[in-house]
Amino acid sequence: MKRRRGNREGGDIRESELRGICQPLREEERALLRRGYELFEHFHNQLREEHEEMRDARAMRQLRQSERSATSPTLSTLNSCVDNVVADQIDNMPEAEMVPEREETMDSAQEMSDVVSFVLYHAGWPGKYQRIMEDAVVTGTGVAQVFWDDDLEDGQGMVNVLSWHPEDFYPDPMYEDIQDGRACFKTTHTTVGWVEAHYPAVRGFVAGDTYAQRDEQAALEAPGGDSKVTLLEFWYRRYDPALRRHIVHMAQMAGGALLCSTETGFGLETGPYERGVYAHGLYPFVLYRYRDVWRRPFGSGLIHDYRETQHAIDRYAKYIDDNARESSVQRHFIRRGSGVNADEVADMRRTVIEWDGSDIREVLQTVQAQPLNSQVYQMMQYMADAMKQDCGQNQFARGEGGLNVTAGTAINALQQAGSKIARWHTERFKDAFREMVEMVIWVLSEYMEPGRKLRIVGGDGLRDRLVELIAPGAQGGAVPRPAYTVRVQVQRRNPDQIAQDNEFLLQAVQICAQAGTPLPAAEVIRLMEGHRIRESVLEAVKRAQPAAE
Repeated sequence: MKRRRGNREGGDIRESELRGICQPLREEERALLRRGYELFEHFHNQLREEHEEMRDARAMRQLRQSERSATSPTLSTLNSCVDNVVADQIDNMPEAEMVPEREETMDSAQEMSDVVSFVLYHAGWPGKYQRIMEDAVVTGTGVAQVFWDDDLEDGQGMVNVLSWHPEDFYPDPMYEDIQDGRACFKTTHTTVGWVEAHYPAVRGFVAGDTYAQRDEQAALEAPGGDSKVTLLEFWYRRYDPALRRHIVHMAQMAGGALLCSTETGFGLETGPYERGVYAHGLYPFVLYRYRDVWRRPFGSGLIHDYRETQHAIDRYAKYIDDNARESSVQRHFIRRGSGVNADEVADMRRTVIEWDGSDIREVLQTVQAQPLNSQVYQMMQYMADAMKQDCGQNQFARGEGGLNVTAGTAINALQQAGSKIARWHTERFKDAFREMVEMVIWVLSEYMEPGRKLRIVGGDGLRDRLVELIAPGAQGGAVPRPAYTVRVQVQRRNPDQIAQDNEFLLQAVQICAQAGTPLPAAEVIRLMEGHRIRESVLEAVKRAQPAAE
């Protein structure tokens, strides 16, 4: 959406007498501004505990937990488990394939699969997916936003996907599903100068707020002469009983000033969005939860599950470190008046010390700390191994040796035990990815101009063609649902899966050769280099059959 640029003439109003004067707004706009800040204050207070837990989890991720010893090092056992869990999900990165609901949409479904891949590629999806997965594993929730970006594709616009840290996201705390909530807020911590530079029309009406002084923002300082402020992106829905659907709107506000509103058209060049920002009527956010929390919008992460175990491991490490420190120091007990010079005894550079007496043991004794009970080390090692086993990151899943296991079947069983948990979380993330891709299709169908063409290179690298996306017309005030069912498949990238896929491909090549329809060498090599699934192999076999005949 395009914002109104405003008038930049007349000098810097920030230094003028307009500072602090109420912004001139219509009554409906003033009510919207008041409603937005009231809801945000309520959400901010109700979600404070969840956000504090997220910050504590971030601190543990950075080895800055609250119970850290000041003298002994902190072990990275939980941190390494997080790294491996995130790596599992990167290996299991999902891909979207459009399945037509009707026979006449078969070709367009294949083209739409390529278009979605094109959108995700230009949105930098692999890197954003990695950040979302780390947010989900560490804090419990990863946040993705699907929106139409007017600045992409040389100003022609294209769907974009954004990852947002959950600490700066505020859904309705009353509902587990954010789409049922009254509103969603996305916050950006910035300065008054930045807001007024990007929204010149509100110069003089933006002031620093209390939200910028709370939580982790309290320790940050604004550039000289400026003030910190929190920019709120306020998403809310209204139900239209005539159309029997929700209409989603967005307003931006900062420092007590309204920046823009899609419902009233304030601050926008295009005017109000009478049918809402998006035809799907949903908040354009998708949450990737590591584990659901009953009746709460945010999930819980791996660090929430094992932080107490990590604290115990750190305590045992402190016991071992303290004992090592004490054992490295010898303490000398000398009887007063014995004639032994204490300074000479303490000076470790002296090899000969003279004194008047017979048996030195009668007047001087050296004491050293006793070795620590071996149960302390064993307990620390046991808890570290138990954490790896319970979270699915046992030594075999992590590519380590150990566990005194040598039988191939036993090793495979342990690997499968670790991958089961990873597969379970992958299925959960696939559901969120499917929801996100459906939003991408909705926004493409709504905002793509009729007749616009995209040059798309298909997934097999051979189908370089122009794809024309036809935007369906609105029916009853709403864009019809796209005629595709999104099927999500996992693109396995680890060496074991590649070896299994290649074995399957070679078996298929043998079967085709025995049946008299051999696959061309170029086709086999292409499949071995690309992503191999049953459908792609069958498609290659179909292409080879006419050549054999």
